[in-house]
Amino acid sequence: MSERKPKQQKLWIYGIVPAGAELDELASREGLPEVWLIELGDIAALVGEFSNQKDEQVAQQALWHAQVLEAAVHDAPVVPVAAGTVVDGGDDAVADELLEQHRDQFARYLQAVEPYVQMTLKVTYERDAVLREIIDSDQEIARLRASTHDRDEVESREGRVRLGELISAAVERLRERDADPILSLLNEIASRVAKDELEEDFMVLNASFLVARERLDEFNAGVEEIAEEGLGRTHFVLLGPMPAYSFLDTPEPSWA
Repeated sequence: MSERKPKQQKLWIYGIVPAGAELDELASREGLPEVWLIELGDIAALVGEFSNQKDEQVAQQALWHAQVLEAAVHDAPVVPVAAGTVVDGGDDAVADELLEQHRDQFARYLQAVEPYVQMTLKVTYERDAVLREIIDSDQEIARLRASTHDRDEVESREGRVRLGELISAAVERLRERDADPILSLLNEIASRVAKDELEEDFMVLNASFLVARERLDEFNAGVEEIAEEGLGRTHFVLLGPMPAYSFLDTPEPSWA
């Protein structure tokens, strides 16, 4: 992370961290844009250069936004600012218009998230394995599948629609059964959980967990244990640590 303070007028705001934060992980990562801290009292804005850019460059900066914050959170509490937040006027404007005006709010957020990071878990079924399980356990689904297999799509349309409905209902029943043990185990370690919308039909769980930094190894081990139990039937993706995006309990902040 750079210590110099360039003269650029438009600055991209990544997030808020404690003043004096030593962001070693961020400094060590290659391929990220140059960033620096603008401090005011005990808080600081993590900022970088911004100029009027083409759409693809803005998209790249939005990707960097998440990467910068997720690197920073390894070493310090981070309050994320919405991607695309830009302050015109350089370092002084960031200090006066952002930090000074929202200083108390930022300080409260930093205090709230200081002990924690967010871990996001996405669990999906291995489609073929679960379909075999459903077909083997449901005679009507097995019959419909056999009767529609290799038949003309128009002629078998009614049967295919019914088959799809039955499979969808069966997946929902499995999901309710399989998600509960995952949540129960991880809720014993995490401080809070936020369930997010499922991203696909064969998804079991999409949830974010607020985890104390001191329990992060325990949480990771818990996920690994559950994933091993479901090997061949479910696929686990664990993302993080990251800032506590899902646990800033507030309406859209005035500074975002």
